[in-house]
Amino acid sequence: MQASYLWKKLFTKKHLKARYEEKIKNKPSIGLDKVSPKKFEETLDENFEIIIRKALNGSYQFTRYKQLLFTKGPAKFPRVICVPTMRDKLATSVLNELLVGVYANSCITRLPQLVIDDIVRMMPFYDCFIKLDIKSFYASIDQEKLMSILKKKIRKQEILLLIWNAIKTESLSYPVKEKIEKTQRLRGIPEGLPISNALANIYMSGIDKKYQNMDGISYYRYVDDILILVNEEKFFEIKKEIAKDIDELGLELNEKKDEGKIFDSFEYLGYTLSHDKVSVRKSSILKLEQSMEDLFGEVKKENIEYLKWKLNLKITGFILEKQKYGWMFFYSQITDVNLLFHLDDVVQKLLKRYKLDGELHLKKFVRVYWEIKKALHTTKYIPNLDNLKLEERRKILSDIYQMDLTGKDESFVEIQFRKIMKREIRDIERDIESIS
Repeated sequence: MQASYLWKKLFTKKHLKARYEEKIKNKPSIGLDKVSPKKFEETLDENFEIIIRKALNGSYQFTRYKQLLFTKGPAKFPRVICVPTMRDKLATSVLNELLVGVYANSCITRLPQLVIDDIVRMMPFYDCFIKLDIKSFYASIDQEKLMSILKKKIRKQEILLLIWNAIKTESLSYPVKEKIEKTQRLRGIPEGLPISNALANIYMSGIDKKYQNMDGISYYRYVDDILILVNEEKFFEIKKEIAKDIDELGLELNEKKDEGKIFDSFEYLGYTLSHDKVSVRKSSILKLEQSMEDLFGEVKKENIEYLKWKLNLKITGFILEKQKYGWMFFYSQITDVNLLFHLDDVVQKLLKRYKLDGELHLKKFVRVYWEIKKALHTTKYIPNLDNLKLEERRKILSDIYQMDLTGKDESFVEIQFRKIMKREIRDIERDIESIS
């Protein structure tokens, strides 16, 4: 679809309002201006008008992003996430719609589970694998090259200018302790914006198309992790060629590479893959086990309902706003059911160690696996929080999180429930961090 057509269609008051309600309103993150969704809504129409007017005339400027650091594990540099203001978040969210409309599947990151499915299906046709990891991917993207790629499909200068201003805006750690001169990033794109993934995928689209259409190999990329299935006769040729292509984009591969025979098994996206079994990487299993053990140590015995709730969320995951969260959802493509029996056994041993085996009855990993496979749309074993009534949400807040809701109205309950569950999302998603 033409960019100019989408530009006129999407940057309207009606569409901005719909996008805000659907994608922005319930996001709890707040930028450097400290404007919350509630505060933003006090002048909602005015904010829509500012976005439309300034985007359309090419004068839109972004507030510097709030910088958050997330650890990626020992001996690794932290991941830098940029948090925009509410207004900038909305503007870039609509801009992301435009990019998806123009580039379609080229700028969309596929779900890891679908990637794993494809890999398992193609593995029998190959005997070797090449696994590559792009070093500091987002931070290394050449801005000028990115804009050159975009200009091939997007001619409208106002669109290009909006993208350019978004990627050039700097981020600051919070709180800001001193006045800092406004600067622009010289290289890379900020990670964490609604457009970040789309722009990164567009940057890699040339390489993706080349190798996806190449005979004699199967090519996969998930963000900065590349996997190629290949037969031995083409192994060295492909390895050399893709390294050259990545270098020409101004990107650098990490020195630590993984390659070899498929027969020996290999890891990708946290999974361990071989011809006869799909399982989970050992470090990912240990991370989950440690996470559950930490809960037993952190939660006082007198708050038994809270411990039960938290552990069950780790075991089952949950559905919220039609999205699936949790360890079992992420690793739903495994065939190694023995691993799930092992995890259930780990839970039972923890219950005995903390003298709770007769008091606390928890859900089972094995049962969750089969519910996901066979009855996801009808199961009540895995919590679908979207289906909870107001009184059920109120009961969770008061009984489990021990919140005093006396005299609190429906709006307050909904906001608090959403806040707490967003926090729970961050908690259980930590169990699957650093999958590469």
